[in-house]
Amino acid sequence: MPSFKTLTSSHLEECIAILTDLENHYEHPIGGSWTKLKLMEELRDHYGLGAFDDEGRLTAYCLYRKAPGTREIMLLATRFQTHRSGAMRSLIRSLIEDLSENEQLWLEVHAGNLPAIALYESLGFKLTGERKGYYSDGGAALLFEYKPLQ
Repeated sequence: MPSFKTLTSSHLEECIAILTDLENHYEHPIGGSWTKLKLMEELRDHYGLGAFDDEGRLTAYCLYRKAPGTREIMLLATRFQTHRSGAMRSLIRSLIEDLSENEQLWLEVHAGNLPAIALYESLGFKLTGERKGYYSDGGAALLFEYKPLQ
């Protein structure tokens, strides 16, 4: 079972390494242009939560922003070698458990990323919309929302 910690700018290099590894193995484009500068700004100006293994190594993370009544997930990334280990499921559950009853959680995913879609739906996310042609390969972005007590 991973442990969870708030991410800070001190985790930047680990976040970059996971994202680079993921981009090299992932079949769908990742939304946004995640440069080192953009990752640094997200860690500095917004929120991040990381899943750490027993050795203290970052295995998965989530970067998100808060607005009144909403948390919007900007990036979810898992170390490729730990895909399907349950780290991301546990990480998202931790975010859900931290929501107030009036707060919702938003995210978007490539329409072709069926394992991620299945994960989000199994956690109680509902499909609320679609952005056609959003990703660089022409794929749609599916918009999901989680509301407590749905």
